[in-house]
Amino acid sequence: MGMERYLSQVAVREIFPSGQKKIESASVAVIGMGGTGSSIAEMMVRMGVKDIKIVDDDIIEDSNLNRQAMYKESDIGLKKVDVAKAELLKINEDANVDSIDQRLTFGNAEGILANSTLIMDGTDNYNARSVINAVSYRLNIPWVFTAVEGTFGYVKAIIPGKTSCLSCFGYPDKGEGVSCTIQGVLPSAVRAVSSIAVTTAMKIILGSEKSGDLVYIDVWTPRMEALPIPRNEYCNVCGEKKEKDV
Repeated sequence: MGMERYLSQVAVREIFPSGQKKIESASVAVIGMGGTGSSIAEMMVRMGVKDIKIVDDDIIEDSNLNRQAMYKESDIGLKKVDVAKAELLKINEDANVDSIDQRLTFGNAEGILANSTLIMDGTDNYNARSVINAVSYRLNIPWVFTAVEGTFGYVKAIIPGKTSCLSCFGYPDKGEGVSCTIQGVLPSAVRAVSSIAVTTAMKIILGSEKSGDLVYIDVWTPRMEALPIPRNEYCNVCGEKKEKDV
């Protein structure tokens, strides 16, 4: 497989062939293979990412199918990472897809994420995001935060030493175990947030993401806004004065 597959995107001046080589050299970990995570993984493999790690311990349920486009009725009851790996290899059989049937925790995160150059958040709770945030700073690996609820969502690039982190602004969360079925989510909002997240990831890979703004997207209004989030010098994860905090 040569550059022919990517002709339409390498023609984009923000990418060009030199950028495509960086995309193909990236090693990406996608945490969570629900609506956002599976969409992100699919787009990244289609764009040329050849080394991708997918992490989830969940199974496919009927209620997933309206927004998790990688899965079908015949997949109900199967492990998400197993089905996702098979589908990603159908897109690019030369891709290295490492499927990890585990829930990310502080105990296993460093071992799972150590060799990644970028982490993508496809989770649905603050606990998992807190793990990603802390470990990304420990390992000096950038990550892309995503969240979707109802008709709206958020995306933010978090680059250790350059941008504010998740703890700097304390993203409000419904807590562990609150499903999309309970709090509600529009499938098109999932796709919109996933698309912005992948674009943000490409900018990090290509070295053009600098701001770390929190991007707000509402597909119903419709509305999109970039909200500056300054670094908190007393942040307990990335703050320069965190040890002085009382």
